[in-house]
Formats: sequence, C-alpha cells, structure tokens
Amino acid sequence: MSTTTVPTGYPVVHRLETPSDEEIERVTEILVAAFDGDPFTNILMGGDLSLAPHQLRANARAAAVGGEIHVACIGDQLEDIVGAAIWYPPGTSGMASEDQRAQGWNQFIAMLSDELRRWWMDYFIPSIKRLSAEPLGDDYLLNSWHLHIFGVLPQYQGKGIGKKMFKFVDDKAQKDNRAIALETTTELDLLIYSRFGCKVRNEIDLHSKWGDGKVYLMTKE
Repeated sequence: MSTTTVPTGYPVVHRLETPSDEEIERVTEILVAAFDGDPFTNILMGGDLSLAPHQLRANARAAAVGGEIHVACIGDQLEDIVGAAIWYPPGTSGMASEDQRAQGWNQFIAMLSDELRRWWMDYFIPSIKRLSAEPLGDDYLLNSWHLHIFGVLPQYQGKGIGKKMFKFVDDKAQKDNRAIALETTTELDLLIYSRFGCKVRNEIDLHSKWGDGKVYLMTKE
C-alpha cells in the first residue's frame, strides 16, 4: 500500500487556463502513469504502448484549445500536479475542429499502422458515438459536461483526489442544471463513478485483433 500522503490543505483543483508546454507534458505524464497496465489502452494502441504518450498529449493539447484541462495539485510546483482531467463543457466537443486536431491528433493518427488506423476511424470512433447517441440522442454529449480523460498518479490514488476533481465540475453542472457524461471501461471505475452519483446508461462490446473490451456510458443528471 502506498505511504504517499497529501499535505494538509491539499489537493487544490483548478483549471489550466493557458497551459504551458511544461504543464501539458506534466498532464501527459500523469495520464500515461494512470493508464499504465490498462488492458483497454493496449487495445487502443494496437499493442504498441509507445503510442500512448502521443495520443494523450494530443488530447491534452486539443482540450487546451477547445475544452478544459483541470489539475489537482499538492503544492505550487509543476511536479506537485498529481491529477489531471480533460473535460468538454456544454457546447464543446473533442476533436470537433481542425484547430483541435492539428494539436497532435492528426500526427498521432498518421503514426498508426493502416490496420489500426482503419480500426480507429471506421470502427472505434463510430461505435463510441453510438454509445451515447442511441439511448440519449445525438446532442446529449454536446449539451453535457463530458469527461473525456481522467487520471491520478498511482501513488496518490485512493486519497480522495479524484473525488475532489469530479466535484469541481459537478458543482458547476448542478448549478447550471447540466448533466455529466463519461465513458469508462473497468469494473473499478464503474464502482468509483457510481459512488460519485453516476449511473450506467449504455454499454457496448468492442472487438479487435489486439483484444476485446467493454465500454460503459455513465451519466449524472
């Protein structure tokens, strides 16, 4: 069990309004560490985990342009950022503009093998769109706070940091009468988000030559 402690008065959660390159790298490092060993990440990367930093960095940079990056800090230094979340507020969505896609996403897609690229573009992305559209309608995610990616450094997990980061948006969503929506892939995450008040609204099975997985849609209204 980790002996890492969170200092009194922390974590503090805030939005990175105009993240520096160094902050983007820190967010990327946190997300890579948080998803280390995750079976679904292995599927997404076609078994080549060296691709993961490129994909996560592209998502962080895209959110800096068209969404929001929230971080949990246990101090004032860059290395004190221990949690990161990529959100898309109502009216925004991930990779919806060429400006967002130009932040590294196009480059990531170009790095994939032809087979994996086709899997992403022709199978995975359309399947994820149907996950929310079929039960809730095409515009549900666009009208919600959409949690795109969420991670806490492993040594700081189980210390209430994720809960505080979720509450940072939950308070805003409740005030504005907006839903929260997210996708997740593990039984543990289902339990965690259920404790935050989320409910499963749909699920799909995804298949690939690199493994099979299940994706759940959860919402809090």
